[in-house]
Amino acid sequence: MQNIGIDLADFEYIRKNNLIYVDKTEFLYKIVSENKYYFLSRPRRFGKTLFVDTLEKFYQGKKELFEGLYIFNQDWNWEEHPIIRLDFNMIPSENREVLNKSLQKIFSKIAARYNIDLIVEEAYYMFPELIEKLYNKFDQDVVILIDEYDKPIISNLKSTLEENSANLKTIDKNQDYLKMLYDYLKPLEGYLEKVFITGVSKFSKLSIFSTLNNLIELDQNEEFAEIMGYTEKELDEYFSPYFSKLAEKNNLTIPEFRKKFKQMYNGFRFTEKDSRVYNPFSVGSALKNTRFDNYWFKSGTPTFLIELIKKENFQITNLNNLEVNKNKLDATDIKKLKLIPLLFQTGYLTIKKIKNKEIYKLGYPNLEVEKSLTQNILDEFTNEKIELPLIYYIKKSLINKNLEKFIEQMKSIFAGLVNINIPKSLQDREAYYNSLFYLITTLLTDNNLNVYSEVLTSEGRIDSIVETDTNIYIIEFKANQGAEIALQQIKDKNYAERFKIKDKGIILIGINFDTEKRNIKDIKIEEID
Repeated sequence: MQNIGIDLADFEYIRKNNLIYVDKTEFLYKIVSENKYYFLSRPRRFGKTLFVDTLEKFYQGKKELFEGLYIFNQDWNWEEHPIIRLDFNMIPSENREVLNKSLQKIFSKIAARYNIDLIVEEAYYMFPELIEKLYNKFDQDVVILIDEYDKPIISNLKSTLEENSANLKTIDKNQDYLKMLYDYLKPLEGYLEKVFITGVSKFSKLSIFSTLNNLIELDQNEEFAEIMGYTEKELDEYFSPYFSKLAEKNNLTIPEFRKKFKQMYNGFRFTEKDSRVYNPFSVGSALKNTRFDNYWFKSGTPTFLIELIKKENFQITNLNNLEVNKNKLDATDIKKLKLIPLLFQTGYLTIKKIKNKEIYKLGYPNLEVEKSLTQNILDEFTNEKIELPLIYYIKKSLINKNLEKFIEQMKSIFAGLVNINIPKSLQDREAYYNSLFYLITTLLTDNNLNVYSEVLTSEGRIDSIVETDTNIYIIEFKANQGAEIALQQIKDKNYAERFKIKDKGIILIGINFDTEKRNIKDIKIEEID
């Protein structure tokens, strides 16, 4: 059984050590065969750096590494090209001066590797000099590979951006500097074989690469929908030996395991093509560690995104059921950050459905992202006062239909929040506690319990549905109104009707919250036949 290299980005090492490599060279062949300038954005830990490294080995003419892969038998002369590779993951960029010095070192290293002397010292002058001298020395077009181009921007998004803030000024200077650097690519087009650029976001792409008007954007191109991430077919082809091991450890049959694995890690859709992929980092981590966990999310916390949610006072109950116009997902101005395109570009929201090719329904791609982002938002909303064990006990009380315990635990949660700062106005307080209730119920979802929030029916929108193997709980949450009113709304709008065919017990729960006392005031429960 081949070993899995989690998050490895060295193509040569993977191939020489017989690690699993999911063959993406069909897409590589399309790129090398057609246009000159390409841009690809995908969320972090999706394999961008490995793809760039694979391109580098290809243009180094290392054909032997590609034996057995799609591109190996294609019509290609496998000539070696001089290569300038910039990986901004590895380039310090705290400010313009640091960025300039870092690039000076990198260009000097590349020049030394190719035995070239550079005369100029400023990095943005060294770049074009290096391109011209490489071309003239080897009589070969130069390949430019730029990985994570937006890192000097994103790494400085340490907090919500306020106009004239220090980090916004740093971002502006870094952005201007990079634009000056890349502006040399257009007049040097005759010296270039290929320019391939990757990044997470598109909010700064247009300004940085404004002179590259023939830049081909692959991120929403249907032909390249599966260039990053693993399809269901690729999971079957490359990882099947690992399925039985993980299924056995978790006391699941293979079909049960595959269903849970899909719910947990699949679901990323980037284009109009209805193709959904798994996150490679999560797949490799779960299969190698033989354990379900939130691997991708733990590898990086989106602090500025959560701050942006708070700043915009965004209705978080809508995050899993958004409808936006297609063009709203495109690049956005760094000075006017928009939450929805950023959540989409960074992978926290994905395309669930497309209406008339213009209206996109967005939502969480999978349980890993939904539960992890929900937990982070909840921590931010409550100053990390709510511990996961308490969520577990609430879950257990619903599974066991111990409603007295459920009420006691819910009150305990809110009692722990009495000293945190919350909105002062009545309307904002009600919205705060509604959001809090939504976040808590969302975290209840697991293999034995399904939670559906803001469920749309013909009569209205249900706050929360919690479904166990034996029961369905229909929950309506009110603030400063009365539990009886909440319960009556469930009845008046026939919320239970659609669930009667499931042959499970149906329990109606109305919860009323007192925003002055900051806790549940009363609860009404009714079981129906």
